[in-house]
Amino acid sequence: MDGLDHTGLVTDLDTNYSLGQPELHVVPDRKKATERGVSIASIAQSIEAMIGGVLVGTYEKGGHRYDIRLKLEESRADPRSKVKSLFVRNNRGELIPLSDLVTMEEKESMVSIWRSNRERSITIYANVKAGESQQKALLAAQDLAKKILPPAYHVALTGSSQTFAESLQSLVWVLLLGIIVAYMVLASQFNSFIDPLSVLMALPFSISGALVALYLTHRSINIYSVIGLILLMGIVKKNSILLVDFTNQVREKGEASVRQALLTACPIRLRPILMTSVATIAGAVPSALAIGPGAESRIPMAIAVIGGVIFSTLLTLYVVPCFYSVMSRFERKKERKDPSLQQ
Repeated sequence: MDGLDHTGLVTDLDTNYSLGQPELHVVPDRKKATERGVSIASIAQSIEAMIGGVLVGTYEKGGHRYDIRLKLEESRADPRSKVKSLFVRNNRGELIPLSDLVTMEEKESMVSIWRSNRERSITIYANVKAGESQQKALLAAQDLAKKILPPAYHVALTGSSQTFAESLQSLVWVLLLGIIVAYMVLASQFNSFIDPLSVLMALPFSISGALVALYLTHRSINIYSVIGLILLMGIVKKNSILLVDFTNQVREKGEASVRQALLTACPIRLRPILMTSVATIAGAVPSALAIGPGAESRIPMAIAVIGGVIFSTLLTLYVVPCFYSVMSRFERKKERKDPSLQQ
């Protein structure tokens, strides 16, 4: 907790580890007990009878069975005096004062013992300081734990920290799975394995644009910004789809080369690409400028969308035609013959 406090990343540090409950430890002296002929079990049974009682038998009445519990009479006397007043029998039947066989120590103990995954645990709570990243705070806590904790101890994420780590990992898998599914759908729609690659070329620029926008606005990569990246996967592909699909239509209509088809298609598709991009950016601006409750979740998502759309739109107009022109060399040429001409 001291180390986290000095990092300046968190505030409101607290823990469920609370000492201060007085506890009397009665420790048997095994050497003296052996010399007097007293077993450790007899000592433990005597102290148990004093504190909680010992079950010595049962009896039945009215169809019910009741326990018979032997316990020292309740009193407000000091527990130490109670222990000193007890006697135990040795193996010769002699009564031996319990105070001659044990030592008593008063120590502070935990008010309650907490467990996590069947292990004793101590939980540390903290809130992330305004303007700081939760991921950065978690990394700092884990680094401190590796340096400070003994080998027998380990640190584990719980609560919102665990949810954050699991959600972030799941969203990354969703992002990768979305790219694979998008390629499969585009391949079936274009009936080609090459054209979907040209369409997906917009994705790296959208991600880089979103990261640059988050950096410039001092926002972190969190769950909400990753959701914005996933949203970009569906938004930025439409520019490339408009361009690639119309270029294919131009090539199918005539004998135009790939270069000529691109020079024809790009100026025509420029207007709808800019219209849809500007509309998307304009729709995300209110969320990026939001204030009030919940703004911390909407702002990173909106900024990621705005940065990704701007970068992908500007670079897609140059990179996608170039990539399409290069990849067209690997297209499988199909000879189409008219049966009527052959006859």
